Amino acid sequence: MQYPQSSYVFNGITVTNTWLKDDEISKYHPISQIYGVVFNSNGEILVARESKNDKWQIPGGTPESNEGLEDALRRELREEVDIEVRKLTPLGVQKTQMPGNPNKKVGDLFYQVRYIALLDKLLPQTPDPDRGNIWERKFINSSKITELINWGSAGDAMFKDAISLFEMIRNS
Repeated sequence: MQYPQSSYVFNGITVTNTWLKDDEISKYHPISQIYGVVFNSNGEILVARESKNDKWQIPGGTPESNEGLEDALRRELREEVDIEVRKLTPLGVQKTQMPGNPNKKVGDLFYQVRYIALLDKLLPQTPDPDRGNIWERKFINSSKITELINWGSAGDAMFKDAISLFEMIRNS
């Protein structure tokens, strides 16, 4: 089977991302990061950025040791964008190949988990405990997500799958 794949150069290293739609995320190791495609009741997707100079992204981060994936995502969503979510649903993983990755702890092959979630509460914003910044956040129409977040064909496929799964959950 052919999977959607994109490549880019980061600090002189070619990074290849492959989108794997799969709700059995426990079989992928090592998991370096976890992110949420968060939908509000209008079907819009939450995007965030740490500063005006940064690109828009979906919120998430790195699980801490001995922290479950869902707990890690809920913590990251509270810390970065001050939200609470419900109905966390596994979407899949982004397989990342980064030959010569300077982060030897993560290695040359790792996975980033993606969930979809429904917004439960939008909380007053507070500084992120990591750097003390208040992240900018906004919801955008799901049909515009790949215009704002351009992650190539792997990202396009991931967002398409996220929107489809959201529609199934919303209509059930």
